[in-house]
Amino acid sequence: MKKSTKILFSLFIFIGSIYFFWNKNYLLGIILIIFGLFPIFFYFRNEFLLLAFFKIKKKNMKGLKKSLDCIKNPKLQLTKNQIAYYYFLRGILYSESNIHQSENYMQKAIDFGLKFKQNIAIAKLNLAIYSLSIGNKKKAELLLSEAKKMDIRGLLHDQIQIIKIQMKKMNLGDKQNPYIRKNYLK
Repeated sequence: MKKSTKILFSLFIFIGSIYFFWNKNYLLGIILIIFGLFPIFFYFRNEFLLLAFFKIKKKNMKGLKKSLDCIKNPKLQLTKNQIAYYYFLRGILYSESNIHQSENYMQKAIDFGLKFKQNIAIAKLNLAIYSLSIGNKKKAELLLSEAKKMDIRGLLHDQIQIIKIQMKKMNLGDKQNPYIRKNYLK
């Protein structure tokens, strides 16, 4: 549902509640006011994104894809902040299967502005993995250092160390290891 449709729906419900208050039917007026708050809540918290976060918490990637596919046009249905998390979740969804597509979504998520530092760290880590897979070691090192700064709680410490070990194995001197690149570009 579009953002404007949610606001109009809420407005009509509030007009109905005023009508019931006018006719001294206070119970229905209060019930309609409560129901009128739901579209406003879902204006700021999109229902499909909430469902997608629930699915990712349960590690249900098929359900995550289904929930994200319900959002047909993110620019009309979501606010700017929600668009960032839409692209972030898309990036996580494609991180295992198509790293190039994941990189595009993670970059869009950072451009739209993720709020939490931990999410920015995850996005930077995915971008570092992509840069490493195409052979851009300097950019990968830069992104890893940024991810390490953003990882306040230390949740990504092990993954960052694994990527650093892979970077050491990948480039011995100026030669690039073609087998590592081949695995990521499939």
